[in-house]
Amino acid sequence: MSTGITRLSSVAARVGLIAWIGVPTLVSLAGLLIYVAPIRFFQLYIPMPLFPLMAIFFWAMARPKMMPPIVVFGIGVTQDLLTGGPLGLWAFTYLFAYAVMTTQSDAFSGRGSGMLWAGFGLMVILAVFAAALAGIISSGWKVDWAHLLAQGASTFFVYPLASKLYGSLLRSTQQSRRLYDFHHGRLS
Repeated sequence: MSTGITRLSSVAARVGLIAWIGVPTLVSLAGLLIYVAPIRFFQLYIPMPLFPLMAIFFWAMARPKMMPPIVVFGIGVTQDLLTGGPLGLWAFTYLFAYAVMTTQSDAFSGRGSGMLWAGFGLMVILAVFAAALAGIISSGWKVDWAHLLAQGASTFFVYPLASKLYGSLLRSTQQSRRLYDFHHGRLS
């Protein structure tokens, strides 16, 4: 009986570790799928918020180890492939934003949600201009500034709602990680 409980605990611990590592990636990819879905409102295309940027920002600020650069790169390349844009445009944009976020995280974290939202706003501005610049350089892409700025604004205003969802996921993954650490004798 004790062996069965130990085995079940071991399986639960492994599932918890997979959740701790996989949730940020899966949430980012789900956001990407929502982003590429064409949504119309009275025959007008609505500029979709950059859900992948929101997820990358949140996880890079909360737990950078849960959102490594290779995952950020993969999300960007997947977005390029799904949208038919220049290959590497969003990968570059997201890696640029990620690098800025991780090096400047001390300036925004721990200073309240208003300061974090301001930091996210700055990140959106930098990401929008990085995407435009990368598109212009890589393929002479003519920038639709109105759409790009509307997309940046919608991203900025939707972020507080998305961050609440990500926060609840973060709390659940932390519990999963604690279960894994407890099972393997690492109490932190």
